[in-house]
Amino acid sequence: MADIKDVEYVFKRLNETRPAELDDRMSDINFGIGAVLKILDESGGAVTCGEIAKKMKVSTARVAVLLKKMEAKNLIERSSDKDDARIVYINITTDGKALVDEIRNIMTEHLARIIDELGMDKIKTFLDLSAEIKSVAEATRPQMPKFFKKNSK
Repeated sequence: MADIKDVEYVFKRLNETRPAELDDRMSDINFGIGAVLKILDESGGAVTCGEIAKKMKVSTARVAVLLKKMEAKNLIERSSDKDDARIVYINITTDGKALVDEIRNIMTEHLARIIDELGMDKIKTFLDLSAEIKSVAEATRPQMPKFFKKNSK
């Protein structure tokens, strides 16, 4: 079976070569909840709604909707700043951490099976080619009509 170093390498490289458009998928509630859990888990401590919004590249209103759903499912808890009650910190709960760990284990096992089936050499070739395609695509991106640009009226 693939070892953890191989799995971590592939995760890291896939993250580097994914299309930038994936960052815009926050309209999917489950994807958004997963993204918030990942941010909280990686932060190792409390994070504000604004910090989460900035990392996810979405509005604080969008994050507030996600946080409300997550709090109802006991995945997060909120606490106010001692000096400024307007500042609210978000922490991952034990249930939230358990869900992150479960997802990480499932993904690790699945990716290890893929590595075992294809072999690390093919995976590395694929990742290198993906990075090269992404680089060329970004360098040669055509100018789209104003109609398709964000915030166009």
